Amino acid sequence: MLIPLLMLGVLSLQTFSQEFLTAPPPGLRTDGGIWPLPQEIQYLNHSRSIGTRRSRPIQIILDENVNDCDILKFTKKTYLRKWLLPFEDEASSNDSTTLFLTVSVKDGCPKSNDFPQQGMDEKYSLSVPKEGNATLEAKEVWGALRGLETFSQLVFLEDETYYIQSANIHDFPRFSVRGILIDTSRHYLPAQTIRRQIDLMAQNKMNVLHWHIVDIESFPYISKRFPDLSGKGAFTSRHVYDSKTVQNIIHYARLRGIRVMIEIDTPGHTGSWKGQPGFLADCSSPTGEKVASNILDPTKKDNYKFLAEFFTEILEVFPEKFLHLGGDEVEYWTEACWRQNPEIRRFMKLHGFPDNVTALEDYYFSKLQQLLAPIASERRQVFWQEVFDVNVPEPNSIIHIWKGSTRTERAESLAKVTAAGHQAILSSCWYLNYIHYGDDWKSGGINGDYYYCDPQDFNGTDAQKALVLGGIATMWGEMVDSTNIEARLWPRASAVAERLWSNPLATKNADEAWPRLHEHRCRMVARGFRAQPINGPSFCHNEWLLP
Repeated sequence: MLIPLLMLGVLSLQTFSQEFLTAPPPGLRTDGGIWPLPQEIQYLNHSRSIGTRRSRPIQIILDENVNDCDILKFTKKTYLRKWLLPFEDEASSNDSTTLFLTVSVKDGCPKSNDFPQQGMDEKYSLSVPKEGNATLEAKEVWGALRGLETFSQLVFLEDETYYIQSANIHDFPRFSVRGILIDTSRHYLPAQTIRRQIDLMAQNKMNVLHWHIVDIESFPYISKRFPDLSGKGAFTSRHVYDSKTVQNIIHYARLRGIRVMIEIDTPGHTGSWKGQPGFLADCSSPTGEKVASNILDPTKKDNYKFLAEFFTEILEVFPEKFLHLGGDEVEYWTEACWRQNPEIRRFMKLHGFPDNVTALEDYYFSKLQQLLAPIASERRQVFWQEVFDVNVPEPNSIIHIWKGSTRTERAESLAKVTAAGHQAILSSCWYLNYIHYGDDWKSGGINGDYYYCDPQDFNGTDAQKALVLGGIATMWGEMVDSTNIEARLWPRASAVAERLWSNPLATKNADEAWPRLHEHRCRMVARGFRAQPINGPSFCHNEWLLP
């Protein structure tokens, strides 16, 4: 059996067989390595046997104040029956080596209509002694969820026997926003596919599902107030999300401690909104030929009335306090659809900004924020960075940075946004839909910077850097559907998860992180998920567990 040793408080590494050393260096193995790396961890130089596959060597005991908590009951069932250990059907829990984990949550269980939000407390403390039972303590249930995942990762299987690493852990996230963007407009994603990504997010301690639900290509969201939006905008009547499906996804995410942030992108990217009469601007080429419209008409009062009603519904459906309002790439359509439209040109002249489509953008965003003020007073508005670069967002708006093909450009954007007092979310370096041959989890993407990208790597004051909320890895859907999204996301998104959770001083070297990520990738595979290989030729000890 391979037993890692304690070296300077870091899990030491055991070398694989010589055959495995044909894989890229360092070609090392961890047992009970944790991903993402905890803030504080002390391994006790001891791995204890806790039983075999014919026993149920672990039992989870919930404290009295959370014994009936729906979130923890669901999570306990998931780990014991699916994720923690692959017990045989006839396994029993009568083994004398059974390890008991007691879970304590100071604040008790949230109400059924309470959802994880910005400011959720994900701290936890976990103790697995050399002898005796284990304890997990957290202030809020969200921390208990993260601690249960860590506990599960300390367990490993060797020669049909289960072991657990003894350790003391105190852990918390570095950033409060650690997310994945999914795009259900370019390709429809079935609800089951979305739920699987939520499961994987929980296994990587991510906490925000950014749902880019509609775009030019399709409008799959079924609006109760405006059913023609999906009726005329969805690919087909089957490629839609009805109210029941949306609520199922939101509540499923809640049980995993994950927020669902909806994005409704305007004024551009709206070509699928054909179901709302008069909403889209009339567009034409410089020669007068009609062209498809992908931008709304900002001059019509009825459009603002419609948007107020539509967003009222969105706010009723999605409890998340962050509301993403898009606002990107408007310049792609302003020339053909606004400047070439005689009615819109007359409107601009009447309002004192003739031939100035940027001023018309400002007008639209000002009107949008005004109409949202009375109905979304408890929500924080999130915009793509163009609304900051070109327009004037509300002071309390959060700016989502996605542009910049170099570290310098990314750093300049972060510095400008935070210098203006805005909070920021970074995505520039984490466009996971870009794929490259090889171990691109280290340095893939358009920036070549996945694992090494740091949202606070810019010239700014401590106060500015504190305004960075975290980051979101994006999986845009042009070339992605349910057949490949899982393998394309994972474990590449795991690299993002560690950067957003862990201490940057302890996670500076991707080669040192590689063995833990290899074990974590194998762990996800053993749990039944399609996480792709990360570093060339290799194998998982227990990949046969994949159904």
